[in-house]
Amino acid sequence: MGAIQLGSLTLQIDLFILLTALGLAGAVMLLRLRLEGMKLRSYGDWMLTILLVVILNEKFGYLWDAPSILWQQPKAMLFLQGTSWNGNVLMIIGLAAWTVHYARKQQIRLQVLADLIAHGALFAVAVYGFIYAYAGMIPDGYTPLPVPSTLAAALPPVESIWCVLLLAGLWLRRSPLGTGADARLTLLVSGVLGMLISFTSVPAETMLGLTTKQWVLLGLLMLGYWMMKIEEQRAEEDKSVAEGT
Repeated sequence: MGAIQLGSLTLQIDLFILLTALGLAGAVMLLRLRLEGMKLRSYGDWMLTILLVVILNEKFGYLWDAPSILWQQPKAMLFLQGTSWNGNVLMIIGLAAWTVHYARKQQIRLQVLADLIAHGALFAVAVYGFIYAYAGMIPDGYTPLPVPSTLAAALPPVESIWCVLLLAGLWLRRSPLGTGADARLTLLVSGVLGMLISFTSVPAETMLGLTTKQWVLLGLLMLGYWMMKIEEQRAEEDKSVAEGT
């Protein structure tokens, strides 16, 4: 895709679309917080920090693979952008650790953040695919609808469609934030549907029989199952306490 020139700084259109999707996702998360009557300040600061880190990673993540650009061609950093596998992994680990620390410091429940992330992630994935479809393109990692290619490029990809449907279902259920129900449902449904969709395409490169995307989806499934088992164990403990009294 093209680029937006901001003086000497070049902003690629795909990065602009990502920022738009994340910004709108943040607005949806704040709206859900307002509907629940929760204070927005602490959550808003957390969202802005996440957004800033993602922007920096998307713009300068390539430095993890080619750090010599810093001293050999520093001016090239104004025109280059991209991420690396190592940088993405470190970013996720770092953001997860910082989120736990921030939640404890600000006395925010992690279950509330988990439910919010579920809403924001679904909306961001959907918006990202819809914007690309408006431009007549299919973004990397997304699956076009099983229709003629010219029509598929003009329609939202499969992932965006089921993310919209799942998000609509979460809003209709209106489970209170902090129960973890929205996060568990999002992880399990996303993992199952994502796995089924991933098997419809021919993998270009695999590791231990699975592609990188499938390993990520498997991780989502495992995390959702772990959260479900914790909730079941908690319910059994509460039932035992109630019977004992």
